[in-house]
Amino acid sequence: MHIPDDKRAGTHPAVLIPAVLLAVLLVAETALGQSLSLMAPTLANVHGRLTALFGVAVEEKPILKGELEDGAVLVLKCEVSLLEPRDYWLDREITEVRFQSRLSFDPLTREFVMTLPGRENPLRDADLSKVLDEGWGTIEATLGSWALLDKGRKYSLRLHTSMNEEGAPEGVMRFFYFWSWDAGADNAFQLDFTF
Repeated sequence: MHIPDDKRAGTHPAVLIPAVLLAVLLVAETALGQSLSLMAPTLANVHGRLTALFGVAVEEKPILKGELEDGAVLVLKCEVSLLEPRDYWLDREITEVRFQSRLSFDPLTREFVMTLPGRENPLRDADLSKVLDEGWGTIEATLGSWALLDKGRKYSLRLHTSMNEEGAPEGVMRFFYFWSWDAGADNAFQLDFTF
């Protein structure tokens, strides 16, 4: 018995399309698991200013390098907040700092380019690791005057970082670029302390 080509099992579009989508999702999840690693923040008195010091490292640098060389432009966003925790009410925000850094590849010079807040000239180098280490290895976020802290009081330092493709809505590119349903490109850290 001869079965026409359009009646063979597995070739019907209603069966083929979901199978292809499932295969793409399974392969993508194992192939491009991208994430950020956040180095624990510390607080310092830098010339009378309360400063949070921390670092951000990218796992999977070869994948990041390939994406940048293919034309992707990525943005690292950081939010650093100092709060006073309260037992029966919402925490009181004392100060918050937000900044972002842009990472791209210049095909003419074959260099990776990183812009940083407060720096007039961007970092440039053909070695992606050098650019990442210099730009994101140690980040200083000035939160305000050291006088914001009162002795004997409890405080909470909260840090949140995310990396997405430039211009992408928050959360959307995490799936398309990083191929993960979890928050692989986001990181958060909280440091509770008494001054």
